[in-house]
Amino acid sequence: MQSKYLSIIEKINYLLFIAVVCTLPFPTHISLYAWGIWMISWLLEGRFLRKENMLWHKGLIPILAMVLLFVWECISYVWAIDKSDASNMLGRHISFLTILPIAIWGVNPQYDWQKIAKCFIISCIASILIYGSYVYVFDFWQYVREHLRLPEFAQTWTFFGDRISLYKHRLYYGNILNLAIVALLQIRIQQLAAYRHKKTATSIFFVVLIILVLGIVWSASRANMLTLLVVGAVAMIQPLRGHTRALVASMAVAGSIVIGALLFTLHPRFDQLELEHITERATYQTNEIEPRINIWYSALQSPQDYIWHGVGAGGNSEYLKSIFAEHHWDKFYTRQYNTHNQYLGVLINLGIFGAIFFLLIWLLYPLWYRGRVRQFATLIALTIGLNMLTENMLDRIDGIIVTCVSFLVIVLISRDQLAK
Repeated sequence: MQSKYLSIIEKINYLLFIAVVCTLPFPTHISLYAWGIWMISWLLEGRFLRKENMLWHKGLIPILAMVLLFVWECISYVWAIDKSDASNMLGRHISFLTILPIAIWGVNPQYDWQKIAKCFIISCIASILIYGSYVYVFDFWQYVREHLRLPEFAQTWTFFGDRISLYKHRLYYGNILNLAIVALLQIRIQQLAAYRHKKTATSIFFVVLIILVLGIVWSASRANMLTLLVVGAVAMIQPLRGHTRALVASMAVAGSIVIGALLFTLHPRFDQLELEHITERATYQTNEIEPRINIWYSALQSPQDYIWHGVGAGGNSEYLKSIFAEHHWDKFYTRQYNTHNQYLGVLINLGIFGAIFFLLIWLLYPLWYRGRVRQFATLIALTIGLNMLTENMLDRIDGIIVTCVSFLVIVLISRDQLAK
């Protein structure tokens, strides 16, 4: 009876994990519920009750480091300048605490990582088609029918990214599509290593790759377009050796700099943002990267306020309010903007030592793994780490779930390889 119960729970647990990765590209609350239900099913499976399932290895160190950072955040609650923000942030980050036992005790042997990756890629393609259909049929053409003309903001291709952001934040959506491309590349590498590169598989690979790339471009997330270039370059460089690797790396860096400069200077979205300066009563146009630079520059002008122990968990938004008020940036103040840079956000929240510790997690993250798992971890670290330069990914549920799933998948794949 017990074995039958366990078999049913194991199947449910496996199907729920597939549901977790498949709901990532869709609205946040769906993936959040799937993530919570999957964790409950893992507890019901009771793997932590059997010592033979317990396995410690170096791949657990990055997750342990994130847990220690979470503990540090809990301690910072004592001096937090905004207790409510601190409580909300700690509530979101508790996921990092819960994935550690799952990584130590593992998951049941039914998990087929290639099938899970394929389901994830299919769900990303489905999301592109669903969002696209919705924007075209129910939004874009509805406006055209009502006004018999194209809206002014629809004359740039970023209109579609703006509309997608109503259902899924453009940065997190682009980040998830980039992760799908990483998974697709890893599947392709395994096929080539096993000499299973048929013409049909090659054609499917390029079609899927083009759809995912178009989805990232369509989302109008510049950070993810640049991330795509870097991840693609690193993926091409990884199998190479010696002078060839150095040559391709230098070409990739040069190309990424040129294309990145174009994205951040000629992109049509830069002409759409207006800022109002209260004292001068003047309205002027600026590019969208400038507000972020203004925030970063202003926040770094008074490091003595937070350099040693920070202002407490989740306090960077509250800290920036005084800067926005001083510079009369009303739009930033009313919207309660955060730092729009995860590394700077951690520096303000937890001080210099917390920021260095957090930075080391991402710099050293892939080094705890070997072989293809290290290559996979490198691409994941790049995909998430680069997006943290322009967004506080771990301040929102979307970024936390994506990070937790990525950490956990890599650790569990690494564990499976050790077991074999």
